[in-house]
Amino acid sequence: MAAYLPSTLHMNELPAVRLKLTEPPLARIVQAVLPGLKKNFESVSVEVVPCPDLTQPPFYLATEGLSGNETVIDVGSPSYLLPSVNLDKLYDIKDFKKVIGSDPLSIVGAGAGPWPYVGVNSEFIGNVKFSGNNHTINRSHFYKINPETKGILHGNLPQNETRFALLANFYTSNGFSGEVLKIVCETRKGPLDFVSSIREALANYYGEETVALGGAILIENGKVKVHVMPEFSKTPLNTETELNNWLNFFEVSTPLVGLGYLVSNDPGLDLRPQHFHLFSDHGFGGHYHYDTEPITIKYTAYLNVAKNLIRIDQPKKSLSFGKD
Repeated sequence: MAAYLPSTLHMNELPAVRLKLTEPPLARIVQAVLPGLKKNFESVSVEVVPCPDLTQPPFYLATEGLSGNETVIDVGSPSYLLPSVNLDKLYDIKDFKKVIGSDPLSIVGAGAGPWPYVGVNSEFIGNVKFSGNNHTINRSHFYKINPETKGILHGNLPQNETRFALLANFYTSNGFSGEVLKIVCETRKGPLDFVSSIREALANYYGEETVALGGAILIENGKVKVHVMPEFSKTPLNTETELNNWLNFFEVSTPLVGLGYLVSNDPGLDLRPQHFHLFSDHGFGGHYHYDTEPITIKYTAYLNVAKNLIRIDQPKKSLSFGKD
């Protein structure tokens, strides 16, 4: 990594667009997603339940629930990674306290890791709670490439390291207990991954309205394709083929837990439609793509619907690739 170290940007001072989202009752979302999920999975259950305590295994969230001032946030863009990296795009999750104004504040999601701390480019799994003036619970992870073995290396971020880089997608709330969607799907028979099947079902039902869900997904009984970004490319990545040749892809075993969000429709804000990153107790994780053992795979998701969307530091020029 180059010796250059930029100042951390203040997200509360960056350009931002705020939108009120379509917020259907959870029971209506059950009706919306069931047909699409049944096309893609043999066994499907969707119900509204009290949220379990997500601080417990296997989720290990910093807060018990997903309720209270529910918001999704899209920060930065793949345009700041591609075709060449913009190292000035360094952000800090703690700024969300000013951006959102909630106390307590729970943040979960997926992005690029804080390279000044990690030492290299990495995958970031954000899992943070802020409360009071200075109390922070930081259970965030990163995954990077081992330069010697080219395998996956996992790390936990320290309590005071709440930065991320380039791009990220978060679901935020007060972290209170409340009702959530519980979606359980087994035995994939269709072409769509689990997250895409939910998002496309919502898109088909709600059309040009924008509905967003976020939370946690437990994946069991199979293997999953992920990628982990290597060190920043020394040459521009101008096509999807060049991007995929640069990325490191792996097939990793379950159980895995994913944190992130999905958005059914982009209202002209260059949003990433879905983004979940995975972590585990066994050291493997990364950016979720799809399962590779559809016969045995099982997904259990606890998701909530967002009231608000905040788009921060949107690029002037969008990319036609790099959002898978």
